[in-house]
Amino acid sequence: MKGNTLNQFIDDLQSTGGPEKEFSYKGKRYFLESANIGDGTIEMVVFQCFGKEEYIFRCIGKSFSECAKQFESAKIFDGKTIYEVEQDIEVLYG
Repeated sequence: MKGNTLNQFIDDLQSTGGPEKEFSYKGKRYFLESANIGDGTIEMVVFQCFGKEEYIFRCIGKSFSECAKQFESAKIFDGKTIYEVEQDIEVLYG
């Protein structure tokens, strides 16, 4: 991973939900954002910038940590997790 270490990236998600990160993977740009949506509920989403306006990952949970764990196991990068493709990711913002 360029622009962050993988540990920094995941630590940011677990502690504050990012709160926003823009990154690229295989020439595509992605945006991750998290927010407290009320009543102790957190939403974390990832979508492709300049692509279809749909989430490729979405978690609604009770904590940033809960959503970060779901993100870590999500196979949203060509059927692979962030751990399997981290060498191909560049963090552009966040």
